Amino acid sequence: MEQSPSAAVNPELLAVLRDDLSIDVSKVTRDSRLIDDLGMDSVAFAVGMVAIEDRLDAALTEEDLLSCETIGQLEDTITAKLPAGQANS
Repeated sequence: MEQSPSAAVNPELLAVLRDDLSIDVSKVTRDSRLIDDLGMDSVAFAVGMVAIEDRLDAALTEEDLLSCETIGQLEDTITAKLPAGQANS
């Protein structure tokens, strides 16, 4: 039984990519590279930082975001920044 490519990615993160950054999430996986595969640039990173904080309640620094190369790394960074008790919800 094969999962859809985005099944392993947090649905809220996919919503940020789709709604705030206009990225086609149909083929996004945890291994998708933010710059090379998704075409994110400095503007997308800035918009993404604000959207992640608004939607996911995780305050990322520019350094946090720039240290992530893949969606999986970004998701892990977001999870680490979530308020206590929210990481598993």
